[in-house]
Amino acid sequence: MAGRVGAFHRKHGQNILLSEDDTVAQRVESYNKAVVFSEQPIPIGSMFQVKLQDKGGGWAGSIRLGFTLLCPDDSPVPSGALDLYKSDDYWILSASTVHHGGQERRVDFNLESVNVGQSVACCISKDGELHYYIDGQDQGAGWTGVPMDRPLWGFADIYGLAKKIKSEFVYDELMSCGEDSDADVTG
Repeated sequence: MAGRVGAFHRKHGQNILLSEDDTVAQRVESYNKAVVFSEQPIPIGSMFQVKLQDKGGGWAGSIRLGFTLLCPDDSPVPSGALDLYKSDDYWILSASTVHHGGQERRVDFNLESVNVGQSVACCISKDGELHYYIDGQDQGAGWTGVPMDRPLWGFADIYGLAKKIKSEFVYDELMSCGEDSDADVTG
């Protein structure tokens, strides 16, 4: 049985316009206040994946992607990822740095190099590692020790040059991550 494409949460940044049954999020003005969340928690071992559909606007920076422990229903919507780098409740990749709790870890790839038509994803593996993917290719662990005993919502900040993303995560058939399931990861 085919699952349904995951939608973005009804609570989002003020500069976001949702369309196509809430599976497309577009920043309609400025360069920030364009945060979106998955409508439901993403299960451990499953990917939160989006496709970049549009870039431009003369700004600097690009999409930021990660997870949060905070239910969007119960939390204020942040202006952008920059406000969350010191939070213990968020793991966010911005450019080539993962931010969490005031700490930073560099990774060997850069989200600012993602082009229109490419997919980016993040996943918490069954051993608590946060992995990032570009077009289905595992870019490695960006963080370790992510708690697995609480729900995690996918988080994206459609920032700077990024203008529009489309959900590619499918509930009931979410793609898995981890060393034992590389064959299941597709772009």
